[in-house]
Amino acid sequence: MFVPSLAPIQVGTRVYTHLYSRGAGIVMAVYGKASPTTVRSLSRGGAIVSGGSASYDIVFACGSVSRRLPEAILRGVQWRIEADKKLASPEEIAFLRTHAEEVEAEKVAAEARAKAEHAAEVAALRVDPDYAHLEQGDDSSGTLAAKNIRRMLKKAFPKVKFSVRKSYYGSVTVRTEEDLDEAATETLQAITSRFKSGYYDWQSDCHLTSNSPWQDVFGSSEFVSD
Repeated sequence: MFVPSLAPIQVGTRVYTHLYSRGAGIVMAVYGKASPTTVRSLSRGGAIVSGGSASYDIVFACGSVSRRLPEAILRGVQWRIEADKKLASPEEIAFLRTHAEEVEAEKVAAEARAKAEHAAEVAALRVDPDYAHLEQGDDSSGTLAAKNIRRMLKKAFPKVKFSVRKSYYGSVTVRTEEDLDEAATETLQAITSRFKSGYYDWQSDCHLTSNSPWQDVFGSSEFVSD
């Protein structure tokens, strides 16, 4: 049975959560008046909650920040209020805030660098003579990917017959009745994997898509099976 924490929460209160690998954090701002007795569970185990009237800004040792976190969530099963620990000093909070700002600045800079590198790779692929036999375009449905997979397989395996079909939007299937040895199988997978945009992200436990420079030029498909 879910029982919400009734511990007092103020600036300097230490908290902990395993969500997004954030770990230990400190409350650095409080908005509104706390109402812990109104927090209720809307599901078994307390994963979904309601109630409370305050919200909190929390800075984490890892460099991330949660803004306006609702009281009901902070008092829920995925968080721990460490009321038995000494309140953080203003100096410690200031240090973590500065660290978080530095982490965010580096994240923004890294994203800008990655975007520039991506654009440069796209530009290089568009004029690369090694891929002049491939068709270029902006397509993630699998149509362009299937067409270019056929062309690459024909060049890599001139004596092997492949069936390359777009079975539905975002899905391409590659089949052959030939027995391929280990080296040929690796070559086949190296070709098809270039066009596959879907992948499983272990950290978020979700299926995501992300286009590479290659896929931005020669097409992509969320699923490619061979």
